[in-house]
Amino acid sequence: MATGLESQGASSNDVLDQAMGVIDGYLTVDATMWKILFAGLFLLALYFFVRGIFIFRKRAVESKLFVILTVPTFVWTGVLLLGAWQGEDVFVMSWMSVALYAAQTLIPGFLMLHVWSQTSYKPITLSAWVATLIVPVILIMIEVLDTFATVIGLFLYLQPIIALFYFIVVMVRAYLLCFNVFYQMPRHMRRSTTRMLLAISSVVAAAAISQFFDMQDYAGGFLYSIAYTIMLIALDSAFFITNSSNVIVTSRDFVFASLSTIVITVSLKGAILDWNRKTKNGCYPLPSPHYMESYQQYRARILDSCNGTVSPHDNNILTTNVGGKEAHFLFTWHEIGFRGRKFGYLVEISEVTRSYSILRYLEDIALFDTLTGLHNRNAYLDTVKRIGPENMPLLIIIGDVNNLKYTNDTLGHLVGDRLLITVTQSISENAPEGSTAYRIGGDEIVLLMPGGTVRDAESFIDRVTSVLDSVDDPGFGKPGISWGYSVMTSASENYNDVFKMADAIMYEAKKKYKSVSLSGMVPDDRLQQQLQQLPPDLPEGFLPEFKFEDKREKS
Repeated sequence: MATGLESQGASSNDVLDQAMGVIDGYLTVDATMWKILFAGLFLLALYFFVRGIFIFRKRAVESKLFVILTVPTFVWTGVLLLGAWQGEDVFVMSWMSVALYAAQTLIPGFLMLHVWSQTSYKPITLSAWVATLIVPVILIMIEVLDTFATVIGLFLYLQPIIALFYFIVVMVRAYLLCFNVFYQMPRHMRRSTTRMLLAISSVVAAAAISQFFDMQDYAGGFLYSIAYTIMLIALDSAFFITNSSNVIVTSRDFVFASLSTIVITVSLKGAILDWNRKTKNGCYPLPSPHYMESYQQYRARILDSCNGTVSPHDNNILTTNVGGKEAHFLFTWHEIGFRGRKFGYLVEISEVTRSYSILRYLEDIALFDTLTGLHNRNAYLDTVKRIGPENMPLLIIIGDVNNLKYTNDTLGHLVGDRLLITVTQSISENAPEGSTAYRIGGDEIVLLMPGGTVRDAESFIDRVTSVLDSVDDPGFGKPGISWGYSVMTSASENYNDVFKMADAIMYEAKKKYKSVSLSGMVPDDRLQQQLQQLPPDLPEGFLPEFKFEDKREKS
């Protein structure tokens, strides 16, 4: 790996002859041309050195190793340029040989560290610095002894082996760093890594060509100078295309590990292959998956170990209860494939406790009556739309609360609400199993019971009537409700026709009920105070006659 300006025992005349010799047997370059070539490369190296200083001042963390790389390259081309002018002095040439060897030995290690800093989120530790630089330091010491001592024994034989081994290790490490991030980055972010691969390859190519063709002295020096210049150009352009933070943040493994949600990869057969370990960070009360465990087994373990239940709203939402704390998790499936070919699935598990609570609240507003807790008209209409043969026979029970409008008008809506709550509570507590109660209007209640019969309706009405008869409220007295019912026996029947039959029965029961009787009605304190404040002599007709009147048309 060593490229000296003179071989062991060569005279200064031999060095000058080789300096003006043939490069690879094809191109003859004289001393003047060497001076021009090295002067151009020296200016390029000087440019990148100065540019690196300015970059370092702006972005000290990311550009530190780039600046360090420009130093040995600048020294390398500077020494070669000096050698082209002062080639006759053997002592000067010996020192130049050491300087060139030092630069050549340090550059691969610094290049690897620079690639590390640009492609890995892990910082370069002190031990990594020491491990990378200790071999070049040893090799440089051997080169110094080789140049200025007569015999150094075994070191002369170990030097090329150590140098070759070190070069291969650091270059392979640099390649692996690039290939790892190159594979994981999205296609539009790969240009910077491609430039870093070009930088590494230029150094490897120079070493390989120099050793294969046994190119020494100015020919080898010129070859390395070209390679190092290409390296600086590639690294500089890579740095300004995409800096290290952008490279890292687009790495698939890094993104996968940084997700706040649990992500599981599943094979086509449903076996768990990998996950991002977020189940272990304490934020989620979920057990950790097992390798090659089926997804269904993992789901069953969650339900078993976390007192879990499946949400009635969505089969992909699980509710867990650990330590008295309820949490909701949404399992979202994504297909993994390429160009129409499917390879597996990605399952994302997100905690949606807050969102789920909001969803349930909005659903309650949309489908439930906030006063009584019964389903509302929206839920009723949605249910009727989905009635099918599997619901037959369908029992329809209609109830109309007695005196609700009168109570609201005379005793106030607070008393009326209490009347409605009392009636609907008795309905909810005594509703037949499998039935659903709906409040479809101010005082209208409908019960739908798939598989219900007339006997079910009569038994329900008797239970509710018995409960209401035991109530004697100081505001509205004894509550009452008029009932009607009918059975829809086939899905081919018109629902509205069956509903009208039940409504007609309820209306007949309503007509039998007394219009309104104030006996049993005890006004509350607020109404009594209002009546006492009225003047004693009121004109006739000032107070309206309270009379319940059912204004609905007969069906």
